Amino acid sequence: MFNLILAADAPAQGGYTQMDLIMGVGMIALFGAIMYFMIYLPQKKRDKKLKEQMDKLCIGDKVVTIGGLVGIVARITDDDVTIYTSAANTPVTYTKSAIQTVVPRNGEAADTSKKKDKKEKKSEEEQ
Repeated sequence: MFNLILAADAPAQGGYTQMDLIMGVGMIALFGAIMYFMIYLPQKKRDKKLKEQMDKLCIGDKVVTIGGLVGIVARITDDDVTIYTSAANTPVTYTKSAIQTVVPRNGEAADTSKKKDKKEKKSEEEQ
């Protein structure tokens, strides 16, 4: 009897059933959706955030280049940004696409004060 059940489920002539094809297409669609949500969307968000930062870029902002060089913006033209690096104030000119991160002048002080407030609240709660 068990052989009859297996024989009923097996496709004729070794071909694929319609359910096999649906499952194959479904798996491809599932992997496509995973790739979209795990790779494409986060990268799109990072690109949008960097574009907004580049639009707000102004002289005096601290920047990090894709090569890891940290400096302060000295001059901005259409496609180029000149930054001063190190204590010797060495001017280096990069294209705007070479800027990886922008840290506004007033952004550093605001972030540290928020962190201090959170630490103070936690210490007060513990006491």
